[in-house]
Amino acid sequence: MLEEASKRFRTHWKGRQAPTALKAALEAATELARKRRIHQWQQDPLRRTLRLRLEVTGAAAELHPPALLAALAQGLMSAGVPLAMGLGKTPRPLVLGGQPLPPGVPGLSEWADITLREPWRGPLPPLQVEGLRVLESQEIPNYASPVLELCRTSHWRWTCPEELLAKARETLATFAASSTYEIDKVGKSEGRKVVKRLEVRAMVLDLAWEGQDLRFSTRIATGEAMNPQKLLGGILGVEPTTIRPLIRESVDLGEDPRLQQADRFQTKLHNIFEDAVMLEGGSNITLVEEDDDEPMRL
Repeated sequence: MLEEASKRFRTHWKGRQAPTALKAALEAATELARKRRIHQWQQDPLRRTLRLRLEVTGAAAELHPPALLAALAQGLMSAGVPLAMGLGKTPRPLVLGGQPLPPGVPGLSEWADITLREPWRGPLPPLQVEGLRVLESQEIPNYASPVLELCRTSHWRWTCPEELLAKARETLATFAASSTYEIDKVGKSEGRKVVKRLEVRAMVLDLAWEGQDLRFSTRIATGEAMNPQKLLGGILGVEPTTIRPLIRESVDLGEDPRLQQADRFQTKLHNIFEDAVMLEGGSNITLVEEDDDEPMRL
């Protein structure tokens, strides 16, 4: 609670001169609490991790990924959800996002992981954040892989403008029938802007037209973080801003290897004293080595 108090204190006094003595005392107490929590983190019996599925539309979709996660954290805390603080030097609510959305693109089924400092029963309350809604939440083991590491495929829907429809159908038919396909991409080389040729065929998994709507899927892989508007714009030879309205309908998750190897990641207790420390959350038990050969004196 000290770390949450410290965050609220900084927010309240942002841009103003905070009371010096109170600030110093709170910072010292917060740092001590953080160090204590670092040592107890793995065996904290109250800590819970929830995986959220979110709808991101309207004003929320205009936010950059860090700002979106900050808005989600603030909305949860304002609703009374007991978010745990991270273990960084400056404590922040422990909220981790899935594959980032391009700014301005709504997402109908996005992912985020949140860590709670104590159990939460029942559904999460509605968020007072415009355009941000929790669709469902599920408790997962604390040792589960972060959701970002599990994101595999993004599914998109683009409503093609009438004047571009004929060209788009023809070009994308050629693209779908090709085994390789390169587009021009503006990049930097030695501090200067240059146009590079980039192979993109493997990035797009499937394409299907439904009237003016194009549904397509893109692969999520390390090193492949290309904006879908730039990708589709490069294929069609149009400005990325033309690829609107674009919506991400869902993101597929892969199997979590940590859950499949639970024995390797679960916290293992070795004796009754560790068990007591975990259950009490702050025991003063002192271990004393005794010689079994010593006589017992009553």
